[in-house]
Amino acid sequence: MPITKEEVAEAVREWCEAWNTRDIQTIIAMEAQSGGFGYRALARRDHVALGEGTWQQRLEQFFGQKDYFHMKLEDLQTSVTGDIGVAWGLFIEEFQEKGRPPERVRIRLSLVLTKGARGWQVLLYHRDIQPFDEDGSYPRALTVVSPAT
Repeated sequence: MPITKEEVAEAVREWCEAWNTRDIQTIIAMEAQSGGFGYRALARRDHVALGEGTWQQRLEQFFGQKDYFHMKLEDLQTSVTGDIGVAWGLFIEEFQEKGRPPERVRIRLSLVLTKGARGWQVLLYHRDIQPFDEDGSYPRALTVVSPAT
């Protein structure tokens, strides 16, 4: 049975909720087959090569270092081709590492998902907090090539 854009969006919301509730088993089930790049060293991984046991230890360490952690979707777009779903958008992370001041970051997100034997699986992800403006574009000051002097 083909997947729908709405099902992909719901899977992304479930993924966010797993992070919000520190549901490590759901995160592992969804991300065990993934690889990708994120702005934290934790998220620059080939999860298959890492293995579920090591991924679980890293997640426990990550959450153990936080007084709180919450992510909220601001914008979510989805597309489907066959049994592959693609999601992209923006979310806000609010968190506080123990002994540090609170932090808030706006993150661009892209995910490639499919539905497998374990439920929804993230195959590829990218999370990016490079400077960008309100429209999600990089500020021109960062991209303009200066004339040779």
